[in-house]
Amino acid sequence: MRALLPHRHALLAQWRRELRHLGLEASVVPSERDLWDTALLVPEMSFPAFRGMVERLGEDLARSGVPLERLVVVMHSLLEAGLQYLIEDHAPSTLAVLRVNAVARYLLISAYSRQQDAHMHMIEAQLSEAEQRLHGASAYVTNVYEQERRRLSHDLHDDVGHDLVMLKLHLEVLSGDLQAGKIAPLRPRLGDALTLISHTIESVRRLVLDLGPAVFDDLGFVPAIKFYTRRFSATTKIEVSVHEGPLPAEVPMSHQTALYRVLQGALSNVVKHSRAKHVRVALASLKSAVMVMTIEDDGVGFDADATLGRRFGLTAMRERIGVLGGKVHVQSWRAGHLGARHGTRIEVDLPLPGGANRS
Repeated sequence: MRALLPHRHALLAQWRRELRHLGLEASVVPSERDLWDTALLVPEMSFPAFRGMVERLGEDLARSGVPLERLVVVMHSLLEAGLQYLIEDHAPSTLAVLRVNAVARYLLISAYSRQQDAHMHMIEAQLSEAEQRLHGASAYVTNVYEQERRRLSHDLHDDVGHDLVMLKLHLEVLSGDLQAGKIAPLRPRLGDALTLISHTIESVRRLVLDLGPAVFDDLGFVPAIKFYTRRFSATTKIEVSVHEGPLPAEVPMSHQTALYRVLQGALSNVVKHSRAKHVRVALASLKSAVMVMTIEDDGVGFDADATLGRRFGLTAMRERIGVLGGKVHVQSWRAGHLGARHGTRIEVDLPLPGGANRS
């Protein structure tokens, strides 16, 4: 190092050029002063300290994404520059420098390779985890669709099917009465038939509302939400208010369906568990980048940590929204002291396609 001291500025200029080739001029590499001070300490270092210093540099270079072949070229270039001055000065330590360089190169490349391998293993683990989540989400969606188809089949059979069978029987009796000339029983039987028809129409409307997307085509997303909540209020006697904020002109059907299903699940939970009297639903978007829906009731509340995913179907909501890259946040306050806040608040944040560009 003493032999190279007179040529320090030339060597540091060479160092700057090599850094520019690597694209690391302002990255993890130490400053010129620190570099030279460290180089002067090398002869005094123990081998473990020297090895640790070189290995840390190799790990940092690997994390910075420097290609290994370019790193090797730079090491050879710096070695050639240093040997040039040593040979010109007839320095007796040339062989020692070559040995130290060989050891340093081995340590540097070994540490670089280990860091790169660890990085690749981490990426592979992340990809594997993402793939497992994707499979899980796909299985969940398939299961949800199957459950919804099964429920629709049961509803059609139990409600619409039963009403149509009864209506057929009434019409057959009416036909028999007409053929027999029995006029008196016609009026009450016609009344029963009309009642069955009204009930059938009501069941079909309810099923169409539960399906969601067909209603969106006819009414639009927000009107469909309002129509559903009005029918919910009429059936359950629980007051539901819908508040609409700024919304984008177009909301993907996948997002409309997901929000509609979450609303259905949340209102179903209100009926089953909350004993609420009022529910407030709010819909808005943030800079046309994120759809936000909140559903807040004044019910008895629950322990969100203890019951999450077991009783209230919140896991199903999170899975449905998570498939689209969104989040579901749940807060709940138990009913207790007079005047204290109680109830449950569910917030859905659902990113819109291209939202980052619009915002």
